[in-house]
Amino acid sequence: METAMDIVRRAQRGEIDHDELVRVLKTWHYEPQYKTTGLADDWESAPNSFDAVEFAYISDLLTDEDYAAIVKVAPAAESSANG
Repeated sequence: METAMDIVRRAQRGEIDHDELVRVLKTWHYEPQYKTTGLADDWESAPNSFDAVEFAYISDLLTDEDYAAIVKVAPAAESSANG
């Protein structure tokens, strides 16, 4: 089963275009982000969580406007992005 991070990686490789990436990420049903309070927190990632959107954003695959639009409409994005 493909994860949100798989979609982002496909966009990095040029297999899907920017508009398709944004469309898919807006409608993705994200799983919760799992974070602990340990030293390795920055290395933890859930590939089917909103972590994928955040990774796409810091990798310059999404603009500020794309990111804001995804946060606004993505199912469970608000709860995932906040914590």
